Amino acid sequence: MSAKRHLQLLLYSFVTWLTFYLIGLPEYYQHWPFWSKIVICILVTAGYFPGTACTLRKYWSDGKHLTNSLWLALYLTLPLFVYDYLLLAWYKNLGIGFVFPYWYLSFFYFSFWIQFPAIGWWMQREQAVQHDGTPSPQ
Repeated sequence: MSAKRHLQLLLYSFVTWLTFYLIGLPEYYQHWPFWSKIVICILVTAGYFPGTACTLRKYWSDGKHLTNSLWLALYLTLPLFVYDYLLLAWYKNLGIGFVFPYWYLSFFYFSFWIQFPAIGWWMQREQAVQHDGTPSPQ
């Protein structure tokens, strides 16, 4: 992957983090009731199914959807964790223990590593079926 692509994904991850942070102001969702955090986790997860497929098609044209989904998972978990760590653990002085009261953020640090590769695998499988008419042994 090119350096330009890495920079694009880093910018994509920052814009994603900033958007979620601004929506969660003033207390980064801490003031939201528990049930609404559950609902937002479900809605964001559901929204990322078509969003991930669209991103994989937009950012890469090589057909390596599974590999590319791993890059996407990396860029939408590790940088977001770093941004959250800098804000919550360092700036707000919560330490790494922020992952517990901000469990709804922590959820995505892991769920994207399951969700994105599953979507990438499915897209790659569908592409193989469309290409030769038979499922590929993956």
